[in-house]
Amino acid sequence: MSNSYTAIAQYYDIFSQNDCDYPQWSQYLYAVARKHSAQKVVDIACGTGKMTVLLQKKGLSVTGVDISEQMLAVAQQKCRAVFVCQDMRKLSLPTRSQMAVCVNDGVNYLKPSELTAFFAQVAQNLKAGAPFVFDVSSPYKLTQVLGNNVFFDDGDNQTLLWTNTLHANSVTMNLTLFDKGSNDTYTRQDESHTQYVHTTEAIASSLTQAGFTLVEVTEYGAPTTDKSLRLTYYATKN
Repeated sequence: MSNSYTAIAQYYDIFSQNDCDYPQWSQYLYAVARKHSAQKVVDIACGTGKMTVLLQKKGLSVTGVDISEQMLAVAQQKCRAVFVCQDMRKLSLPTRSQMAVCVNDGVNYLKPSELTAFFAQVAQNLKAGAPFVFDVSSPYKLTQVLGNNVFFDDGDNQTLLWTNTLHANSVTMNLTLFDKGSNDTYTRQDESHTQYVHTTEAIASSLTQAGFTLVEVTEYGAPTTDKSLRLTYYATKN
């Protein structure tokens, strides 16, 4: 996890601009925040702060947490939220937050054996009754859409090659970035990611063990299907 999002950090927003509907996500998250009268939110695995900025614009006080210094460097250029470089598995805030969010695959970077401990760590940093909303790339997406496939994004100055290998309960993602320099030569950088398959049953069980009550599983408010690509979990701390 610690080696992820280093080489591609400064280009992450470019390559991910069509991947997720962040404005729609922020509307859902803000609705949950209002329902619980939450003003203080921690954005776990915040990356380049794409969601942090949107939530802050809605008047929420947001702390962004991410393990990648390179991603946080980009985030800090966008807004004046508090950003902390920290492994989300060791989440530790000065004071308990009123809400936690973790969007765009953060939980998929956790091994199945790490789920319960991570959820328990989040619970320790939340006030009683506080909501915790996160999403995962669904088992269908990882096994049927991404697994054993090759993707590429060819821009004017950067090209990203993305090769996936499907394993029993995970997908290894090898990313190769070609960056065009001023003298028309290209610099190559490589990094590898591993995302894990998490079933709804496993997540629900881990949430319960960690002291949460699962409220709903949706696609950010919309009903899920067998072919939903991204599942959103909304839970509250007991």
